[in-house]
Amino acid sequence: MVIKVIELIGVSEKSFEEAVREAVRRATKTVKNITGVDIVGQTCHVEKGEVTEFRVNVKIAFVVEE
Repeated sequence: MVIKVIELIGVSEKSFEEAVREAVRRATKTVKNITGVDIVGQTCHVEKGEVTEFRVNVKIAFVVEE
């Protein structure tokens, strides 16, 4: 078995958890056999003193088909 890892940034206006879910949801549109997610980092975008976006840098692992 071979596992490949890709790196993505998920974005949400609600929460870090939702940003992770969004990254996985989008990845499943083009990647099959996702086996796990590693959260590498978290940041927020701030406008006028308010958090407007939650961003997560994730590594998504999936099994490469033979």
